[in-house]
Amino acid sequence: MRAYSLNDMLEFARGIPVLPTPKGENVVIITGAGGSGVLLSDAVVENGLSLMEMPPDLDAAFKAFIPPFGASGNPVDITGGEPPSTYEATIRLGLEDSRIHALILGYWHTIVTPPMVFAELVAEVVAQARAEGIEKPVVASLAGDVEVEEASAYLYEHGVVAYPYTTEKPVAVLGAKYRWARSAGLI
Repeated sequence: MRAYSLNDMLEFARGIPVLPTPKGENVVIITGAGGSGVLLSDAVVENGLSLMEMPPDLDAAFKAFIPPFGASGNPVDITGGEPPSTYEATIRLGLEDSRIHALILGYWHTIVTPPMVFAELVAEVVAQARAEGIEKPVVASLAGDVEVEEASAYLYEHGVVAYPYTTEKPVAVLGAKYRWARSAGLI
C-alpha cells in the first residue's frame, strides 16, 4: 500500500484492520448535508472508488425515509433537520441491501441529532448488521463543534472508521482498504 505522507501511512495502518473487506465496488454516501455529499463524492473519485448508480427500486426505498426536499440518488441527502430515526432507517437500508458494498456517512452537528446520539445509533446499527453476518466497511465524516471529536472516537472504537472535521480522511482510509482488497484478489 502506498501512502504519500507519514500521516496517511499511520491512518491506513490504523484503519485498514478495522474495516471489513468489501465484497464489491458499489459505494453509497448517506449524508445530512448536501455540501458534505459533494465533498465526499469528490473524495470518492480521488481515492479510486465507485459511487453506485442507484437502481430505481433502491432509490424509491431511500425516498420513503427522507423528506421531499431531501435528495435520493447517490449521495443520499437526508437533510440536516432529520431525527435519529431517519439516520437509522437509511443506514440500515444501506447495510441490508446486498447491492451496496460500502457506506460513507456524512454527519453535520444538529440539535435534532447531536453527535453522540448519532455515534451511538450508528454503532448499534452496524453491530446489529454484523451480528446478522452483514460485513461491510462503514466510514464517517463528522462536522460540528468539539463534540464531534468524542463521537468520532466512539465510532472508531466500535468498528466505524470516523474522523472529525474532514471529508477526505475517512474516504482515503476506505480507498486504501479497497486497494488492499483488490491487490489481494478479494474483489
